[in-house]
Amino acid sequence: MDGGTGALRPPFSGLPSPASSSLTPNLFSAARLNTMRAAGPLSALLYAGVSSATLFQYTLNLTTGTAALDGVTRNVYLVNGQTPGPDIVVDQGDDVSITIVNNLPVEATMHFHGIEQKGSMWSDGVPGITQRMIDPGNSFVANFTATNSGQSWYHAHSKAIYGDGIKGNFYVRASPDELNNGPWSQISTNSADIAAMKAAHQDPKIITISDWTHWDSEWGIAEWNRTKTELICVDSVLINGKGRVICPPPETFTPYLNDIVPAVTPKGCAYPNNSFVQPFDDKMPDEVDPSVFWECTNTTSPLSVVAVNASDKWASVGFNNQGVLWDFRDNHTFWVYAADGQFHDVQEVDVINVPPGERITAMIKLDGNGDYAIRASASITPQFISGYGVLSYSPSSTSSQNIPEPRNQKLGYGGDTRSGFKELDPMTLKAFPSTLVPPQTANKTIFLELYRLNSMEWSMNSNPFAPFLELVEPLMFSPSNAQQLNQSLVPSYPFGTVVDAVIQLNPGNPKHPLHKHGRKAWIIGKGPGIFNWTDVASAIKDHPEYFNLDRPPYRDGFHTPDSVPSANWMVIRYIAEEQSVTFFHCHINIHTVGGMAVALMEGMDAAPTDIPQYYIQWDQAAAQAQAARKVKRDAERNVAVGAGSLMPAAVKRA
Repeated sequence: MDGGTGALRPPFSGLPSPASSSLTPNLFSAARLNTMRAAGPLSALLYAGVSSATLFQYTLNLTTGTAALDGVTRNVYLVNGQTPGPDIVVDQGDDVSITIVNNLPVEATMHFHGIEQKGSMWSDGVPGITQRMIDPGNSFVANFTATNSGQSWYHAHSKAIYGDGIKGNFYVRASPDELNNGPWSQISTNSADIAAMKAAHQDPKIITISDWTHWDSEWGIAEWNRTKTELICVDSVLINGKGRVICPPPETFTPYLNDIVPAVTPKGCAYPNNSFVQPFDDKMPDEVDPSVFWECTNTTSPLSVVAVNASDKWASVGFNNQGVLWDFRDNHTFWVYAADGQFHDVQEVDVINVPPGERITAMIKLDGNGDYAIRASASITPQFISGYGVLSYSPSSTSSQNIPEPRNQKLGYGGDTRSGFKELDPMTLKAFPSTLVPPQTANKTIFLELYRLNSMEWSMNSNPFAPFLELVEPLMFSPSNAQQLNQSLVPSYPFGTVVDAVIQLNPGNPKHPLHKHGRKAWIIGKGPGIFNWTDVASAIKDHPEYFNLDRPPYRDGFHTPDSVPSANWMVIRYIAEEQSVTFFHCHINIHTVGGMAVALMEGMDAAPTDIPQYYIQWDQAAAQAQAARKVKRDAERNVAVGAGSLMPAAVKRA
């Protein structure tokens, strides 16, 4: 079927149908299964009170299709017939069972971004790390307990295909105890306001922001390989799956030009021959398909409308950057109270920066009227671009053809915060409650040095985490295989270790939105230059001003400093709380594909003994199928070579 248009859905509407119980292995108790069966339809359960944990079952069916999210039709991958995929919402403490059915022509996996997977790392969805790829025509069941509340999301985690549409919102409503002890009184002490904010938190307005291209990821990777030129230029910005192509007049870009980017294309992109952005001599910028950087035609496709009601008094707005390349900013007056799903002390700001993969949640006071523009602007040098949506107090539709005139513009087209307005500094966030502090000392330090190695490869620790590693036996099942890899890719330490990860950025590195799977980490420090100490304790003695051990931010996303002109470093601290293989990577798609990742071997001196039998059997069957397919592929390749017909495939746009 044709792809969904990405229409704005009411919060948590359009949920997948419950999967048949026959699809799900009995990994939860019979009591939980009986609770689900007795309760009736999923929609009836969805807004039920949180009284006891329930088993929720979903099916996510991955298929191909077409969609015109910004007015230009292209091939996409769909989740249950739409992109973005359907929202999923559960209550904190619920058991969740999700069947991923792969009807794509390519292998895939699904990652639940922000879900800590406590006691269920086999459901983390990382090929070569926790599972094998799901072959076309096959399915996989992810089972986990929603232990941490707040805003998360789901997306494909193989190659770069989540940028083709396999993504959607995942929200975990807070337990009564967590809800009642939230930071609401930091915004207002009025009991009616607090009640309204609690209600808003349980039913937020999720605003997803993503960059969008008119070519698919497979074509993009092939073109990057062919021309040795990164395709760091997008066609549009989508808000909740809708947007339009905007080709501003040239003077729009004039305020943003500088020595690094002295000129831009009609899309606002740095020229593909720019030596700062494309620094390697083997690049062939003139060979890149001109549609990528140069061709721009305005469209008038509809924009998403986010509906609010003044009688609710407050709305919780959850921003989620589901894009693959750029950071985005939005502008209203916000009371920021959560980051990556975790409560933090409240900050009142005008502009929020949301790097790829990260989530920022804020309250807005519903004391306006009419329509307001939602502006998401890229805030990174290689491209100056904006996208729009509408916040409406009196919506007549879920989409709009008009961009409301700004009432008090705080953000420029190129992502610049206007004078007199306050932008959120994520390093100043304080984890909430006040008891959520890091251990004051660490007993293990690992050093991760971020590099761009050449025109095709990036690394997180001197060596690229090569794409072929997605296809090998998962390290979770055979941790001894880590000994065969470059040890810089597989830092290892015992269960229970308090780890400091020193992230070194040498000159030439842009900002990197790093994401740690599993448990969150505290961002305890950052500073200029090279980290020349053996550990954090030594660095604190020399420069205590670079560190914060008193309620630093507690997150799963870490936005590194801009290091294009000069070196910088950042330190995160976390606890290896359980035996796990934890993936840690950059959330810019082409950086992950290029190898900017490591696998943290946490207490993995041997394979876990508690892997459910279902996953062991599924892995064995997948291994046999993949081995048979390899034999068939090799035979076909040999026949083609013998016939003299092995020719490079032509690169084609979607």
